[in-house]
Amino acid sequence: MTDPHDTEITVLARANGLTIPAEFHVGVRSNLELLRSYGALIEGLDLPDRLEPAFRYEP
Repeated sequence: MTDPHDTEITVLARANGLTIPAEFHVGVRSNLELLRSYGALIEGLDLPDRLEPAFRYEP
């Protein structure tokens, strides 16, 4: 049976014009999990309606 994570990696790679050999799927899977945890952290932040620049910010 095919690992659904490997299928996801293959689909995501193809969507971006890439081919990722199976021996790299474990590392790619770890990176995907890390990025998803960061995404969940960011999505969970309550931000004010208006953001102010950082103190002493100069563009």
